[in-house]
Amino acid sequence: METPPFYNEVHELALSLVNSQDQTKSYWRLYEKLRVVCENHAGSKSDHPFQWETLADFTLDDVAALEIYAKALEIAEILGLEQYSASIQLAMAERYLQLGKPDYALKFANSANETAKGTKDLDLRKEISEFLLEICRNM
Repeated sequence: METPPFYNEVHELALSLVNSQDQTKSYWRLYEKLRVVCENHAGSKSDHPFQWETLADFTLDDVAALEIYAKALEIAEILGLEQYSASIQLAMAERYLQLGKPDYALKFANSANETAKGTKDLDLRKEISEFLLEICRNM
């Protein structure tokens, strides 16, 4: 898989976000920096699902995160990046489950599973399968 533009910058911000405390000034300052990176490259040749998926991962509000994941998924599908599409769909499924919408969660998990079949990422495929098993047990 190719390295996305601005990977290092986005990766460093993500690591800093992980190491900061949720809901602190530091967290929100770092989150805003990440958002600005995404917005600065939106619609350009450098726009990539990686940056948007990362931003969504650190978005605390599930509904807002789903909107950002949708943007990431659109870019991934336009660029034909199946691994990103599957990963984003799984993340969306997890957020829908957190929102108490298991039908949407199952829909996105099934889509992730179908998309992941076209990839060589066995860890991602396993993670999707485990999520599907768990959600089906609880429905």
